[in-house]
Amino acid sequence: MTPDSANTNRQSKSLGGQAGLSRRTFLHQAQAGLASGLVAGISSQAFGAKATPAAAAAPHSVSAPSSGKPTVAQFLQEYLLQKETVDRFLDPQSRVWAKFHPTYGYLLRNGVFRDGVDGSQTLGRYQPNGPRWQVNFADQPCRINTYGNSFTQGHQSSDGETWQEILAAHFCEPIRNYGIGGYGVYQAYCRMRDNESTDSGASHVILNIWGDDHLRSVNAYRWLTFPGDVQQRMQGEMFHSNPWTHARLNDRGELEERPNICPTPESLYQLCDLDFVMDQLGQDEIVQVLFATKHGIVEDREPLDRLAATIGFKELDYSSAESIRKTVTELYHRYAIEVGMRIVERVQDLVKSQGKRLFVLLSYPQGSVWHFCAGRPADDTAFIDWHPQRFQDFLKERGIPFVDTVERHVEEYQQFRITPQQYVERYYIGHYNPKGQHFFAFAVKDDLLAWLNPKPPAYQSQEAAKIHFDGYLPR
Repeated sequence: MTPDSANTNRQSKSLGGQAGLSRRTFLHQAQAGLASGLVAGISSQAFGAKATPAAAAAPHSVSAPSSGKPTVAQFLQEYLLQKETVDRFLDPQSRVWAKFHPTYGYLLRNGVFRDGVDGSQTLGRYQPNGPRWQVNFADQPCRINTYGNSFTQGHQSSDGETWQEILAAHFCEPIRNYGIGGYGVYQAYCRMRDNESTDSGASHVILNIWGDDHLRSVNAYRWLTFPGDVQQRMQGEMFHSNPWTHARLNDRGELEERPNICPTPESLYQLCDLDFVMDQLGQDEIVQVLFATKHGIVEDREPLDRLAATIGFKELDYSSAESIRKTVTELYHRYAIEVGMRIVERVQDLVKSQGKRLFVLLSYPQGSVWHFCAGRPADDTAFIDWHPQRFQDFLKERGIPFVDTVERHVEEYQQFRITPQQYVERYYIGHYNPKGQHFFAFAVKDDLLAWLNPKPPAYQSQEAAKIHFDGYLPR
C-alpha cells in the first residue's frame, strides 16, 4: 500500500506538533502497515517518514551490552512515554482523541479531525452512556448493539456516515455503535459484558472482528507494537493504546483475564519510568514475542517456550534470525487465534445467558482486500490471513452466524474492469471512506435481515407496518 499523497498538501496540521505526517496520512499508512505484517517489525522507512530518535523522549538510558546485541530493556526504553503526553491525555480540556478508562484503557472524546475523504474534516460525537452519536431513529427503542474496533466505530467517517447509520436508515430502526478505534476482541467483549447487563443492552448483538484484533486482545500494552517513529508522532493528539485489561491462556489452555497494569489515571505516569516498565513487562510473553520479531534474536526462551507449549506449537526454530522472526511470528498469530476462539466462546455464553442473539462480522484491512481481489498472488509474501479457516470453522461449529466480508469485496470487484489497487482505493482512506461504509452496510444487509426476528420495519408485511400516504400523494 502507498501513502495517500494527494492529501498531504491539504493538511492544516500534523500530529503532536511535528511537521510532515498528517493524521489522515498516518492512519492510511498505519492500516497499510498492518496489512503487510507485524507492526513491531515494520521499519520507519516503510511508513514513509523521517525517523525520530526514540531515546530522545526517554528519561532513562540503558547502555548497550558488551555483545552489542539489543536487549529487552533497550526495546522497552524506546517506548517510554513523555510526561507531557500523559498530562495532555488526562486533561479533560485537552483537544485529544481519547480519554482514560480503567478497564478498556480508553474511550473516545467528541472531536473534529481533518482525516476524512477528499481532505474533509470528520465529526465524531459520543453519547453520555457510551455509544457513538445516533442520527437515525435515536428516539426509538433499540434492539441492535454493535461492538468492535475502529471499523465498527466508523473512524474517518462522520456521524451519520457509518455503516450502522446507513443500515438504520434503510431498516427504519436504530442501531447503536459501541466501536472504539484500537480495541481488540477482548476489549470489545469487556465493553459488551459491562453494557449488555444495563438498560442499554439489546436483544441482538453484533461483534465485528477486524484484521489484527486477535493480536490486540493478548497485548498488555499495545503501544509497544507501533514502530518507533509512529509512536513518537502518536504522543500528540492521537495518543491511545495505553495498558488495558487483556486476555491470555493459562497452562491448561483456559482463557484467563489479565489485569490492567496501570488501572488509575495517576499510574500512567509510571509508563515514563523504565524500572516500572521492566518490572511489569520485562518477562511478559508477548513482549518477548515483539522483541524477537523485531530483532531476530531471543533474550529469554522460557516465555516463548511457555506460549508454544500452551497451544502445542512445535515449530519454534532459534537457529537463525530469519527462522526466529518467521516461527515466532507464526506462534504469535496461532496463539492469538486460540485466545480469540476462547473469547468468542465467552461472548456466545454471555449472549445466550441473557437470552440474546449473536452475529459476527469479519472485516479486513485494504491490503487483505487487495490480496484476495488479485487472486491471492504467491509472491505477496507480506500477506497475513487475519481470519484463517480454522477460526471460521470454529464459528460454524459453534453455530455462530457470520459474514466473511472479503468474499463480498471479491464478488463486487469481479464486476469491474479496474486493477485491485484501483478497487481498494474506491473504498479505503486507511479506514473505509463513506462509500466504503455504504458498501459494508449492504454487503452484510441480507444476512442481518435473515437473522433479525422480527424483521425490521422496512421489511415487515404491509399489514404489520402499513404506511399511509394521505396528504403526500396527489389523488
